[in-house]
Amino acid sequence: MTIYWEQCSICGLHRPTRTCTMDEELMVCPNCCFACPRRDICPNPVWKFDLSIRKPKKIRRSEAQKVLMDLLSKLETG
Repeated sequence: MTIYWEQCSICGLHRPTRTCTMDEELMVCPNCCFACPRRDICPNPVWKFDLSIRKPKKIRRSEAQKVLMDLLSKLETG
């Protein structure tokens, strides 16, 4: 999914827009897409965003302790 800050073809405001899936000539902002009367039959509305949340990588305590001790030894020598 790519979002561009362009002018919406419906309201004329500069907002994040995507190409309308029902009419590919229109660049539509999420507000105008949500107000569209055809949103019930739209297969991929503009206002629906795909959010993928990644879990943070777990660091083992021994690895973190090893890195910390390495940094402390560099501070002592420097």
